[in-house]
Amino acid sequence: MRKKPEVILFLFIATISGCITVPRTTTPPTLPGIYHIVGSNQTLYGIAKAYGVDLYEIIRINNIRDPSKIGVGEEIFIPGAKERLYVEPHRMKILEPAEKIIGPRYRGSIWRYITFHHSATSEGNAEKFDRNHRRRGMGGLAYHFVIGNGTDTQDGEIEVGWRWRGQKKAIRPYDIQICLVGNFNNQVISESQFESLARLIKILCLQYNIPLSNIRRHKDIGGCITECPGKNFPYYKLLAELKRQGLK
Repeated sequence: MRKKPEVILFLFIATISGCITVPRTTTPPTLPGIYHIVGSNQTLYGIAKAYGVDLYEIIRINNIRDPSKIGVGEEIFIPGAKERLYVEPHRMKILEPAEKIIGPRYRGSIWRYITFHHSATSEGNAEKFDRNHRRRGMGGLAYHFVIGNGTDTQDGEIEVGWRWRGQKKAIRPYDIQICLVGNFNNQVISESQFESLARLIKILCLQYNIPLSNIRRHKDIGGCITECPGKNFPYYKLLAELKRQGLK
């Protein structure tokens, strides 16, 4: 069938302009709610918080694979909402490099392993986890580093815990503990988190002579019955990236 001239013109314009945005069709048409139009510097977490809707429910209904990648002008279906609300823009800040956060090599410290976790929560930061761990009788934040997902801290932001500053063990001796905010059974790690994690691990390995074979997931430790850091965590992609950067 011969295409109409206006159809050909549309396809040509779309081709030279970039990808054609295809509206998501996974939202049930009978589900009550409204579409929120993403504004400048708005995050999915901020949108969910403004409307009082569970973040994971928005991710599921809109079939969002990477919550950190929502664009200005994109329509996000908000179940149960009756009107569009104002969403506070996320205030960006310049992230400190991992080298500065880690600091110089601590003399006398013997670190042999690096273990990483997910928080299994949609939000959080070092301060919130510290309060939770104290309530649970764990003596405070049980991680040396926390990498944010754009909720309570910036996406990819590395927070250093008091145990690292004091060179204290967290859970196991000789084992550096890193936690990424998010539930990677239900979502995927953001590019910023992945890059920060790879950079953090690389510097720690170089400073403390930790081999690539001693970089592990929480669930890899014998005796631990857990899925942490989640089925969607790109473990082998991370190892490949670290090898590419020269670690052995």
